[in-house]
Amino acid sequence: MKHPSGCTFWGKKQWSRKKVILWQVATLIGAPVIIALIAGVAIPGVVIGVPIWAESLIESDAFICEPNSVWNERKHVFHTQDKENMITLPDTFYFLTNWAPNFHCSHARRIGGRGDGGKWVCDPYRLKSRHDCLIYSVGSSGDFSFEIEMKKIMPHCEIHAFDQNSYVCPPNTCSFHKITFGDGIQPYGSKSWLTVVRALNHTNRLIDILKIDIEGGEYSFFPLLLNSSKSSLPRQILMELHPINVSVIHDFFNRLRNKNYVIFSKENNLLGGPYFFEYAFLKLNSRFFIQTHDNMTHR
Repeated sequence: MKHPSGCTFWGKKQWSRKKVILWQVATLIGAPVIIALIAGVAIPGVVIGVPIWAESLIESDAFICEPNSVWNERKHVFHTQDKENMITLPDTFYFLTNWAPNFHCSHARRIGGRGDGGKWVCDPYRLKSRHDCLIYSVGSSGDFSFEIEMKKIMPHCEIHAFDQNSYVCPPNTCSFHKITFGDGIQPYGSKSWLTVVRALNHTNRLIDILKIDIEGGEYSFFPLLLNSSKSSLPRQILMELHPINVSVIHDFFNRLRNKNYVIFSKENNLLGGPYFFEYAFLKLNSRFFIQTHDNMTHR
């Protein structure tokens, strides 16, 4: 049974972005009429078609589908933790006390090998509805455990692996590209994010996941990525962060925050010691970050 919001009755399947936009327009036009017709009549929203899942669909860019009441609770949790994250606390081990997760993915799953090779992915089952699912994996140093498991659970996903050294993807798993990411000038021989996306003819496609570990190069690479067109920004970013000047780290997180990314996972990489942390980010619609009475009041 499908609900007009685009979800099934249980909220497990989403509409496409185009359908969500059309639904928003229809809601804006039809809402006054519907409200006038049902005013004073207590009929459950599921029966009459009131979009009880619409907020999550719109504010997650059609990625998450759940009742508005649950979604507003997520927003309350986000805003509470976001205020804490904006306070920089002095600590020898910076990541231990700064920038905690501020969003929860109900079905997050760790994909890849144990230890350094695996990454947390936000609700990977949702990619089943993405017929043109696209994944980039940068800097794996020959460890393809993430790509192998991802291909196993989502065989329809197109996976591209990148590294500055030459490796060979396992059969029927991914396409490998010997590329050094940078700004096209530094490091020498590097290619920028947009150059690679255009070369692979992915300009008009959503990159569902960017998994990246470039050993400290993230602080110079990501400002360029985040300044690129909105359509080229990955929905999920899974990365290892390395120690550097505290002000640089704080600026890095603020850039992601300003581009509507939330933190859904944080994990210490014990192989690297207390200074190295794995982070995972999810991009949401800008409307998610607007505080309303519903998400300001804790139930």
